[in-house]
Amino acid sequence: VESLGDLGHELETVYEQLVEGRDQPSTELVRFMRHAQDQVAQQVDQLVRDGTSFFCPDEIATLHAYLKQHDKRVLADFFSTAVDGSTSSVSAPVASPAPISEPVAAVAAATPPSVASAPSTPSVAAPLRQMQVLAEAWDEGNAPDPEMLEIFLDEAGEIIDETSMQLATWQKEPSNTRPLTELQRGLHTLKGGARMAGVGAVGDLSHEMEFVYEDLALGKAASAGLIVPLLARCHDWLADAVTVLDRGERPVQPQMLIDALQAYRRSPASLTELPALVLREMPLATVSGAAADLAKDNQGDGTEPPSMHGSFNRQSNEQSANEMIRVSSSLMEKMINLSGESAINRARIEMGTTSLGMTIEEMGATVQRLAEQLRRMEGELEVQILARHEGERDKYQDFDPLEMDQYSSLNQLSKSLAESASDLLDFKATLLDKVRDSESLLLQQSRTQTELQEGLMSSRLVPFSRLVPRLQRVVRQTATELGKPAELMIQNAEGELDRTILERIVAPLEHMLRNAVDHGLETPAERQTSGKVANGHIVLDVAREGGEIVIKLQDDGRGINVDAVRKKAIERGLLEEGAPLSDLEVMQYIFHAGLSTAEKVTQISGRGVGMDVVQSEIKLLGGTVMVSSVRGEGSCFTLRLPLTVAVADALMVRAGDRNFAVPLSQIERIVRVSPDELHKIYKANDERYVYNGQAYRLRYLGELVQGMRVPNLQDQVLSLPLLLVRQGEECLALQVDQLVGSRSEIVIKPVGQQLALVNGLSGATILGDGSVVIILDVGALARQVGAQKIGHRNNTTESNTANSVQKTVMVVDDSVTVRKVTSRLLERQGFLVVTAKDGVDAIQILEDLTPDIMLLDIEMPRMDGFEVANLVRHNPRLSDLPIIMITSRTGEKHRERAFQIGVNCYMGKPFQEQELLENINELLVALNG
Repeated sequence: VESLGDLGHELETVYEQLVEGRDQPSTELVRFMRHAQDQVAQQVDQLVRDGTSFFCPDEIATLHAYLKQHDKRVLADFFSTAVDGSTSSVSAPVASPAPISEPVAAVAAATPPSVASAPSTPSVAAPLRQMQVLAEAWDEGNAPDPEMLEIFLDEAGEIIDETSMQLATWQKEPSNTRPLTELQRGLHTLKGGARMAGVGAVGDLSHEMEFVYEDLALGKAASAGLIVPLLARCHDWLADAVTVLDRGERPVQPQMLIDALQAYRRSPASLTELPALVLREMPLATVSGAAADLAKDNQGDGTEPPSMHGSFNRQSNEQSANEMIRVSSSLMEKMINLSGESAINRARIEMGTTSLGMTIEEMGATVQRLAEQLRRMEGELEVQILARHEGERDKYQDFDPLEMDQYSSLNQLSKSLAESASDLLDFKATLLDKVRDSESLLLQQSRTQTELQEGLMSSRLVPFSRLVPRLQRVVRQTATELGKPAELMIQNAEGELDRTILERIVAPLEHMLRNAVDHGLETPAERQTSGKVANGHIVLDVAREGGEIVIKLQDDGRGINVDAVRKKAIERGLLEEGAPLSDLEVMQYIFHAGLSTAEKVTQISGRGVGMDVVQSEIKLLGGTVMVSSVRGEGSCFTLRLPLTVAVADALMVRAGDRNFAVPLSQIERIVRVSPDELHKIYKANDERYVYNGQAYRLRYLGELVQGMRVPNLQDQVLSLPLLLVRQGEECLALQVDQLVGSRSEIVIKPVGQQLALVNGLSGATILGDGSVVIILDVGALARQVGAQKIGHRNNTTESNTANSVQKTVMVVDDSVTVRKVTSRLLERQGFLVVTAKDGVDAIQILEDLTPDIMLLDIEMPRMDGFEVANLVRHNPRLSDLPIIMITSRTGEKHRERAFQIGVNCYMGKPFQEQELLENINELLVALNG
């Protein structure tokens, strides 16, 4: 619908100037823009109602004049002229001379207003226009059967893609006749299906193309000249016609193409020019498709299959068709989601079963301890009975204790308890057997789940070759419109991608291909001056690296003008003048919205919003895009996409009090570094960690995702892990506090619209215990670190380090619950927590660590709190360590004893969280002061 495109293009330019401040709004401009918006609405209404639209030449001419002069009088004159009756564009839409509808071509040249307003006569000297498919409503009663049409469309799409690829293969090797044979077969099948479905236009063109390929295969016609471009246009028309049919409309008979093919068959030398097609001169069909097909069938126009090499195995084709079933994509998505939910539930059940087994083991230990205590109690009872018997021996010498009722009911209860303890041990053994059986079943279910997941995921995988004909058409159409001959070569197209990813990268790839032809490739004259061949070459390479799909798009054009990009970035405030950035780093600014080095804006490109959309779409898929270029030799765009968006292997890491998941495919290597070395690097100005000769920028994960300060590393003893990440030219060494462990095939869940745009997040997953863990995009974090100003970041870090250093709190308590609750409370407040389960454990830790404050319990095994506090106060290194004693012993005697030893604060259990935090802060402030 070129009428909508023309007016929308000019309106976009006006709004762009208003947004950027190059123009100021006025009453006349607001009035005119309202009128223009009404015209757009009327165009859309007429298109929906009649399948036609109208042009607005007067509005477009007025906008051209206003954009050139920025004079409000131009807008005022437009309305005054309309009131005088000179034009009718204000009061009513201008109907087009012929009922036309939406062209399906992806890129079409704009129709000048003169074409829409005045009839013109086609001539061979007229400039070639893009072939377009017109559509009209089906004649009443002659529409094809919906079921037959649906079957035909499913088959036609695959045939057209396959024949387009065969045409490209034959074009590279004209001497090879095998592709011609395949083309004959494909077009013959397409012709038969089209006539069964009642689509005469597709059948007629396929019929003529089939004859041409037969003549070429038998050597009756030469493959030189314009026959290849003509056949390419015919294939494009067929592809667009399938789109028209899928929309529920009827493609108009491509008579000009059919006549050209018939003329070529009669005399190949007569094809000296391609048929020129002006949009409004396309003849409209007047005969129903079904009637025309019936008439041609009665005349015997060659519907019988021509002589071809090979044979058709109709039975095998029918069997293969019977083995295929059609499943809607929404149902497949639902099944995959349910499979993911099943995997999550299985993991939770598995964790619960493991926890149950451990609990039963602990219960068994407790029952054994109970049995031991009962045995000792029985022994004590026996001793007491014998002692009493000895005292009464003189009185009852002829009776033993049992005969004198010395064994009371207490003895009977002890015997019963011993039997119950024995029964409990039997129950424990039975429960353990059941748990082992459940674990075995879970293991089998895990294998079944894995096979099910792999089967469902493989059903989503489709070959990249499906996009090949479409991408080649985009390059061919754009090159024809711009007058830049170009050839697209696709390597390794047999690789498979997730269907969702493949569908969503179509638009970014098409945009980059159009940019490659428009911005990248030079004109033939410029290429000849540079010593290059006249035809430009664009190479699209698809490869798989681990769990990623890598797509490289490379052209041999002029390359990116780095100086122009740097200048535009400085003008828009994205880059400071004189910033020490390499050419490669400057190139990445083309992905910012509104940054374009184009000299003029066209409908193909030039506004600078396309590459920003490309990067946003790739990022939403969990991928990355990078660009590199050599001036005068071309540019290369590298897209890295996950193989699937449903599951991934990840490494669980911990930063502060939170766990995060990092995809294993994004980690280059994991190393461990001593705390002293890390402390020195953090204090340095460049913050570089060098490994195997490669420099990595060092960052603490908690700083990037939680705003936490770099931890205090001076008192650390154990080495800390670093995740080495490489994202293009950006290399990042990510320090974490702990490696929790790897998780295979975690189910990736979307984080929702609220968090989708947060930098560094690629999704979330649910662990077996039900907790939600964020999945980090460390590639995005690497780009974020690379974009930071090093000096500014260092100054901020130094000031933050001076003002706030993470404090270490040691919690000593024999209760697991108290240790967990206290640790979580303090970690939420930004403290680094170290725990000890008793006094001996605390003393061992204090030999290697000097905390900032200690929380101490009194009653503990092996060494109580008083003993620990006494040892701390007599240690010169720890004598000033603040101690808060937290105990259930709240008596005055215990309190006095604690203060005599040197405890700074005494609190009772259960403690108030706010009171504890206040006491900790007061003691830390007093210590620092």
